[in-house]
Amino acid sequence: MSAIKIDELNEELGAYLREDKDVLIAETLQSKSLEGKFEFWDDVKDEVPLPSLSIGNIVKPANAEKFEPTPDALQFKARMLKVRGMKVDLVLVPSNLEKTWLGKVNKKGSDAYQMPFEEYIMKYIVEKAQEEVYLMSVYKGIYNPAGKTAADTIDGVLTLVENEILADNIVPVITGAVTPTNIIESCEMVYDNLGEAYKAKPTQMPLAPTLYDWYQRRYRGQYGANNNYSGMENKLFLDGTNCELIREPALAGSQRLIVTPMENKVYGFDSAADENNITTQVFERTIKVMMDFKAGTQLKEIHSRALAVNDQK
Repeated sequence: MSAIKIDELNEELGAYLREDKDVLIAETLQSKSLEGKFEFWDDVKDEVPLPSLSIGNIVKPANAEKFEPTPDALQFKARMLKVRGMKVDLVLVPSNLEKTWLGKVNKKGSDAYQMPFEEYIMKYIVEKAQEEVYLMSVYKGIYNPAGKTAADTIDGVLTLVENEILADNIVPVITGAVTPTNIIESCEMVYDNLGEAYKAKPTQMPLAPTLYDWYQRRYRGQYGANNNYSGMENKLFLDGTNCELIREPALAGSQRLIVTPMENKVYGFDSAADENNITTQVFERTIKVMMDFKAGTQLKEIHSRALAVNDQK
């Protein structure tokens, strides 16, 4: 028999959410899975411009008698980062959750005694919301206001890239289908299309897990007998470059190769807006939990010097 008094639990849960709303929403959106892969922009209410500055050649021979400004040397552009609303609507059955919580308490070494029941509930929900936003929205999302899943909430990076290709703003590198035997050559072809100035900077190439495994195994097979082969135990870079290959679960199933500086990929969210909220309501023998928050992705620069992609999806 459950010992939960549902009205009391709802009051405690509501108080916990009011006190920690900003923290919980920030935790939901600022997933550790995205750290080091995107530039984070917090406090984005709706839209915010992402300015970029392109400077032409400006150095010329000295002439003390003349002032000769270079025409149109500085070109300012701004792409728009837009965050869109997301929500979580749940009906909780506290008596069922209590059983899982008590099971956690009874485990050896458990810290559940330090985690009140309401915190346990929200931790469970936040972790699931984090997973869905990361795996279904940030890369693979296609905005559809009539949709029903996290994949419908925003335009993810793959969608942004595809739209720019269709608009003839990006010319993809023709790699054809990526395979276990051409994976190294395909990655290097895309990297070679990056601007020379950007090659001098740290860049990243996120790969679907299958492609990442293909690369490691192909590289090991080709060069594993070399005395300098380290087994790529920590970080994996394209040979002789500053480009780090990253295993990216959020790209599972995709053959898209994208190389750009980490700072060129922006993930925006708003953890403090008034309309971002977490509320609860008692409903018969259950509790309704409602969460509202905002997030979005954008690329600062899409010209070929700063971004290179292949022709696969």
